[in-house]
Formats: sequence, C-alpha cells, structure tokens
Amino acid sequence: MAKSYHVELKDKKYLVSESNYLVNTDSWDTDIRDWLADKVEVSLGEEHIAAIDFIRNTYSKRKRHPNPRTIAAGLAEQYGADRGSLRYFYSLFPKGVQQAFAVAGVPMQGFCF
Repeated sequence: MAKSYHVELKDKKYLVSESNYLVNTDSWDTDIRDWLADKVEVSLGEEHIAAIDFIRNTYSKRKRHPNPRTIAAGLAEQYGADRGSLRYFYSLFPKGVQQAFAVAGVPMQGFCF
C-alpha cells in the first residue's frame, strides 16, 4: 500500500500520496491545485487551468480519465486549433498526462492509454 501524508493549507487538511496525488478527489480545490502544481513543477496559466478543469469535469461525469487527445480537443474548442494539438498539450504538461492528472486531483489508478 502506498504511503500518504497530510498537507495543511489555509486551515484545511488534504491527504496526498507519496507520489503527490490527491487521495480524496472530492477534497480538491484551488488551494491544493496550486500546491500540487508546485510539487509537479507546473506554473499554472490560463490554458493549464482550462485543461485541468476539462480533466476534472470529464472524470466527474464519466468516472473515467480523458485521454490526451480528448484534452487537446477540449483546448482547441476553447482556444483555437493551434492550441488543440498533442504537441501543445505536452508543452503545458511536459511530463505528460500523469502530471496533468496530479494537478487535477484525479487518481492515476485505472488509467490506461
């Protein structure tokens, strides 16, 4: 079993795995989002937040992870075709979808390509 620890931000505690994934997706908010982004070395901009919101909404509705192409398509709808490629997605999250899922507070467990 993976080890976990508590992070306290603004008087709220979050349980986080040793690999920096939020254990309880329902406890996600912008404070833990920003903390997780720092941990996985992502400086959040507007497009990062849009991708994260897309991931969270998709995961919440379908109980399944969106794949990187689907996330890129969501960015294209919002920001135009030039920002809807896998290349652009990986420019936002250079370590890949795992990095995006960590910041979005969704578990990696159960995800496959």
